[in-house]
Amino acid sequence: MIFSQHCKDIISAYDKVFPVECGQLRMIKELWDNNYCEKKLCLQITSNLLSRMTNDFDTYYKAPKIFISHSTNDITIVEKLITMLEQIGVKQSQLFCSSIAGYRIPQGAGDLYDYIRNEMSSNNLFVIMMLSTNYYSSPVCLNEMGAAWVKQSAYQSILLPGFCYSEIKGAVNPRDMSFSLSDYQNRNFALNEFKNRITSHLGLSDIDHSLWERFRDKFTEEVDRISQ
Repeated sequence: MIFSQHCKDIISAYDKVFPVECGQLRMIKELWDNNYCEKKLCLQITSNLLSRMTNDFDTYYKAPKIFISHSTNDITIVEKLITMLEQIGVKQSQLFCSSIAGYRIPQGAGDLYDYIRNEMSSNNLFVIMMLSTNYYSSPVCLNEMGAAWVKQSAYQSILLPGFCYSEIKGAVNPRDMSFSLSDYQNRNFALNEFKNRITSHLGLSDIDHSLWERFRDKFTEEVDRISQ
């Protein structure tokens, strides 16, 4: 019973990182549960599998991270968004944004586009798309959007002031995971849900609600000032 539960826990935690090994572990668990194989042999095979997963862990596992896909022409609002993310507990190592000092490509990491491509290959990436006319004028941004769609990454699209739902094109569904910063009636609720998705994805402790409301309201005030 203990062995079977351990197998179940390992599969639940690492299925996305090691799909082949976890598939084999499922088979071993079934053999164990139904007494189709000697217990000693099951333990030996499992030990070999876990040893292989441990050795390859650093190669295959990528910690949960946020990637902000944006046009450099929208950097002023992007900076305000990052400040709000920092206030809810997002750390430097958990966020990549190519235009903001401290969140750019690490020194010595090589070509920018190779680095972005590598980041987009992660199964643990949450992509924030800052949609605007500038965004759709950027081939790099559109490539990032397409990569997020192909990888089926978790994502949130945010419509910047002056950009409408009817202007959304490409892989992003305007009815799915999107909200507008110009929607004064609904944006606070949308930002609350957005915050919850970020903290859940990164495993952050939830922030005091009154503090969060102050950070959120400061963000929307600054966005309104910039857009005016």
